[in-house]
Amino acid sequence: MSSAAPPSTRSPIAAFAAVFLLAAACAGALVWTLERQERAQQRTQAADVAGDHVQALQRAIELALSANNTLVALVRQGHGNVPQFEEIGMQMLPFYPGIAAMGLSPGGVVQQVVPRAGNENSIGFDQLNDPRQGVEAARARESGLLTLAGPMELVQGGLGVVGRQPVYLEDDLGRRNFWGFTYVTIRLPEVLATARLPQLTERGFHYRLWRVRPDNHQEQTIAASAPPPADDAVGRSLTLPNGQWTLSLSPAQGWGAPGVLALRCALGLLFALLMGYLARLLVELKAHERGLATQVAQRTSEIQATQQQLRATIDAIPDPLFEIDQDGRYCSVHSPRAELLMGPADQLIGRNVTDVLPALAALTVMDVLNEAQSQGWSTGRQIMLDLPGLGPTWFELSAARKAGSAGGKPRFIVLSRDISERKRSQEQLQLTAQVFDQSGEAIVIADAAQTIVRINRAFSRITGYSEAEAVGQSMRLLTVAESTRDFDADLVYTQLSKDGHWEGEAWGRRKDGSTYPQWLSVSRVRDGNGSTTHSITLFRDITLQREAQDRIQRLAHFDPLTDLPNRALLAERAQRHIEQEQARGGTLAMLFLDLDHFKNVNDSLGHRIGDILLVAVARRLESLLGTQDTVSRLGGDEFLLLLPAASAMQAADLAQRLLIAVAQPFQVEPYELTTTLSVGIAMYPADGDSFDTLYQRADAAMYRAKQSGRNRFGFFTADLEARTARALQIENALRRALERNQFELHYQPQVSLATRQVVGAEALLRWKHPELGMVSPAEFIPVAESSGMIVAIGEWVLNTAVHDAKRWLDLQLPLRAVSVNLSAVQFRHPQLPEMVTRCLQQAGLPARRLELELTEGAAVDDPAAALAMMDQLHDRGVRLSMDDFGTGYSSLSYLKRFQIYKLKIDQSFVRDLDDDANDRAIVSAIIRMAQALGMQTTAEGVETDGQLEFLRAQGCDEGQGYLFSRPLAADAFEAYLREHLGR
Repeated sequence: MSSAAPPSTRSPIAAFAAVFLLAAACAGALVWTLERQERAQQRTQAADVAGDHVQALQRAIELALSANNTLVALVRQGHGNVPQFEEIGMQMLPFYPGIAAMGLSPGGVVQQVVPRAGNENSIGFDQLNDPRQGVEAARARESGLLTLAGPMELVQGGLGVVGRQPVYLEDDLGRRNFWGFTYVTIRLPEVLATARLPQLTERGFHYRLWRVRPDNHQEQTIAASAPPPADDAVGRSLTLPNGQWTLSLSPAQGWGAPGVLALRCALGLLFALLMGYLARLLVELKAHERGLATQVAQRTSEIQATQQQLRATIDAIPDPLFEIDQDGRYCSVHSPRAELLMGPADQLIGRNVTDVLPALAALTVMDVLNEAQSQGWSTGRQIMLDLPGLGPTWFELSAARKAGSAGGKPRFIVLSRDISERKRSQEQLQLTAQVFDQSGEAIVIADAAQTIVRINRAFSRITGYSEAEAVGQSMRLLTVAESTRDFDADLVYTQLSKDGHWEGEAWGRRKDGSTYPQWLSVSRVRDGNGSTTHSITLFRDITLQREAQDRIQRLAHFDPLTDLPNRALLAERAQRHIEQEQARGGTLAMLFLDLDHFKNVNDSLGHRIGDILLVAVARRLESLLGTQDTVSRLGGDEFLLLLPAASAMQAADLAQRLLIAVAQPFQVEPYELTTTLSVGIAMYPADGDSFDTLYQRADAAMYRAKQSGRNRFGFFTADLEARTARALQIENALRRALERNQFELHYQPQVSLATRQVVGAEALLRWKHPELGMVSPAEFIPVAESSGMIVAIGEWVLNTAVHDAKRWLDLQLPLRAVSVNLSAVQFRHPQLPEMVTRCLQQAGLPARRLELELTEGAAVDDPAAALAMMDQLHDRGVRLSMDDFGTGYSSLSYLKRFQIYKLKIDQSFVRDLDDDANDRAIVSAIIRMAQALGMQTTAEGVETDGQLEFLRAQGCDEGQGYLFSRPLAADAFEAYLREHLGR
């Protein structure tokens, strides 16, 4: 084998030259970039310095020129005449330090100047005709703008600039005429001093302040250093009227630093030489290394071939392979799957198994090594490792002793085979066996001949057969002749043959012969050829579920209290009967029943007694019905009857019998209770062809019966439907009436019968709807009460009435009180006293000025509650009166206990006083009774003088009616009061 190195393919000299040139180019580019950046930075700094001085100069000149604005104002104020100019000007000069003089030039000729001393030569100077200043003065006059002339030699001597402001005045015709100039003279030395230009020289700059003359467009130097700046100087300009000045700067030493540039170039050259030399050394070193590499490659090729052959053999082993010494230390590790190791292979080498493996696994490995040491080999031991990413993994260990060098410690080759899948299969089989045996459902496995081959515990628990009794028997052991209507053996076998599975409800037989409902699931097991080898049957006893379903069905279709069909079941039956009657052209009746005053039972005796009464009523209703009839409880005290194939006459006959039967007393524990019915009847097909329609119309007929006095029945009629629709229309409109301000109050005077003076007024609610027109209170008040809207409406009425009363009180109009009607719903509202107090306080009306009217019915429905409510209102100072007295259920025992201030005699007794002796007797009795109880009386509906005279003779205190006035709107009522006072 030759030891000579191969000839070099790269010349060291060529490498030196190439690297030197590249490094020199890079160094040159770097030096050029640095020099350029430094020059740009110098120019930026110089421009910033120039800007500072330019700003100072511009501020000084602009301040001086601004004096012209004051002078122009003086000229315009004096219409061209400024007699005190010298005095004013001298006061202005200290505020404008840059001004040498200021003056006025009417017609362009200087006539006034301050200070006069030193400026005498400027008096009479004609600015427009001067050869030096005439052009710029004329330009200022033509433009009408402030102009700056100069620098130039001033008439009064010295170099300066002149700021002229042309002045135009309007004549009597509004025409603008040139009056002349105001001007300020600025001496350059003084104003330039503010710019501190000499400091630029001290800071190492040459400078020049210059402008372009507007007449010849040539540059004019205003101020400059010696020598002036270079041609590549930077500059900053200041803008002045009709021109600009520029300040140019350049460093006295020039841009850049030549010494620094030379140093940088020298360093760049040195860097290029050094890099070239290093490149030459590197090329020579690489050539030497290539020679050595060739020799090493020739000597190691045989070793690599041997290693590759050994590696191929080891790589063919799919499981981890370890070489471990006698002490348990890893000497080498090989695994085609790194995830089967407890860490990276290179980190395991040199470590002991006791440090790497869990204690139990490490102990097992050491036992394997000891066994291999004594026997030469070891197999069958297993360990479990919790590997990252894989979790618990099982290995089976095989070890063999490796022949070592003389005197060395023995080593062992250990093969660790992954048996996790095998372990999982074993565990799965065990789990499957446990699930099979411990399942809550019975499981039966039968062969192709339907012979039982295996059962679980649940099978024995449900059927009573032990495993010994069932195995080997036919599946027919469990079947019964009867089954559910959904179970058809032929269909089951057909589906099994087609789909391999069936499930449904069936009947099963126990060992004792009893049967039970079961949920059955049958599946077939097929082999690879598609032939059935076994069947798996699962079933469970569903007796409890069936009972629960029956209870649910009962609850879904029957009332839990009375055990009557509920509305849902009745609706199903009604639809079925309607279809039958439609097919044969027959009729049926639907009766809506509602117990009268059932709420009183619940309120006085409690809901338990009320429920017992409802059950008793239900049984009594059932006793009167035919086999095809259905009675349903809707809820509360409402029932619905369905009479198939019934005529209107039959329905009326049954309704009458129902009224009689229910009116008979009920014995409910110690109480004998009496109640009545209100019944509404709707007929198919006359009143509707659906359950919902018949239901609604029977309901409407029932309410009509209840309004007609209760304990009666009535049929649905077309006019009832119209009234129902009208009531619904009113209710819908009523819900928006308040927010749309459709209500208003009218007031009817209450007159003292003794003096014929107005002493009070009753507030009467009126509703004017934009589409319905004026709606009668008799029509909308009941709707408001039944819908609950009466509370909000009543509060509006009360609030409006007390505010009107307060206004009339402030106007000193003679009203003792304003009366407001209370409905029974309002009177029972627990917050009524607080609401009344709040309205009075908001209006500022004394409580004695308010009178609340309530009916007898509202007071006697619940006397105890009525008495408590009256006491609260009376304690707050509010007066109470009994409205429509004599028309309700009057009770003198209650009347004497109530805090009543006044009785109002109903107009039904007053209307016929002239002709009816009975009415006269009743009215006289009411008046005398009120007098005996210390109450006042007011007669309603007084329309004739005869009625008035009778009432006055009987001692009635007040009257109201058309004889005195109709109800009036608030404004009209106020006018009525003023008329009666003579105002």
